Amino acid sequence: MDFQGVALVTGAASGIGRATALLYAAEGCKRIVIADFNTSLLQETKKEIEQSRPGVDVLAVSVDVRSEASVQKMVDQAIERFARIDYCANVAGIIRFGDTSVLPLSDFDDVYQVNLRGTFLCAKAEINAMLQQEPLRNSHSEFEARGAIVNVSSQAGLMGNGNLPAYVASKHGVVGLSKSDGVKFAQHGIRVNAVCPGTIETPILGDLPQGEIGKQRAAERTREIALGRIGRPDEVAQCIIFLTSGRSSFVTGTTLAVHGGLRNT
Repeated sequence: MDFQGVALVTGAASGIGRATALLYAAEGCKRIVIADFNTSLLQETKKEIEQSRPGVDVLAVSVDVRSEASVQKMVDQAIERFARIDYCANVAGIIRFGDTSVLPLSDFDDVYQVNLRGTFLCAKAEINAMLQQEPLRNSHSEFEARGAIVNVSSQAGLMGNGNLPAYVASKHGVVGLSKSDGVKFAQHGIRVNAVCPGTIETPILGDLPQGEIGKQRAAERTREIALGRIGRPDEVAQCIIFLTSGRSSFVTGTTLAVHGGLRNT
């Protein structure tokens, strides 16, 4: 693909974020900002990109997406290094289990702070940076663009789950935020979309309960998937890459479900 600009990926230390950063490099993006709270694993992502794709300039940034100052510093560092940002994947997220009758308020607040507030803070800083930069044109589209953002929601952003009220609420919010921003900033040449992954082989699955209960829930998830298997991070990354590329130049304010044909949606 044609990625002349600069990519920025949060949650890049592992899972979907890491796969997305690696795929940007594989698809020819030469300037990539990777960000995460886990700096040790983030450095491993940086090292892998640099070893597998010589010539790619990677900036690794420590970020706490719950903090407006930290998020703004991340974007400022990206602009200082590369002068612009063009393709943003806001991937960072957490999950907590427990229905509304038992879920601790602290767990609800944690999920909200990272998943919804964090996505909002990232999108706000990214959009404001994009509004200040000149548009680019690439070989995939005749239309110039100032940037494209993909916010990672979840299949939980499309349906309910009695054991995940905080997660479901936050991911519904990410979908709503993406639709609103996609409509608002289209006139400025900025596209915003959401992807809604289903059950994917990422560290977040490690938050499933241990023992037989955890195994039972994993099996139940697989039975709900029409393709009969759990997805891989790189399969979600492919969708993110498409939605930030010029090949999706007429796509904004919408969601893409990446859940293998979930039977209950």
